[in-house]
Amino acid sequence: MRTSLSKALAALPLLVALTVPVAAAHAAGTAQIPAITVTAAQTDAARRVCRDTLGLAPANVDYAACVESLKTQAAAAQQPVPEARACAEMGHTPGGSDHRHCVAQLASAVSHAQTPLN
Repeated sequence: MRTSLSKALAALPLLVALTVPVAAAHAAGTAQIPAITVTAAQTDAARRVCRDTLGLAPANVDYAACVESLKTQAAAAQQPVPEARACAEMGHTPGGSDHRHCVAQLASAVSHAQTPLN
């Protein structure tokens, strides 16, 4: 069990590398709302994590499930946050200061609405 956890933790930098560029673009407000695709490089990285880090054999059913799971996570990480999508749908151009302001205000309002009232 400890070895599996160590392997999974060792994979984190690679998983972050799969998603950070897109997440950074979203945080900066420079991302458009494109069709989401997983690149060949992301697929190769997922395969390497499953094979080399987790030790799964490509002929193993777990390997295929691992690769698909990581590809799904990479695609999900590329999805814009709901606030960014809502602001873009309201006509704010992603990347613009009005879009960033809209996202910040909407995120704050959502956070406030989700805070329990003790």
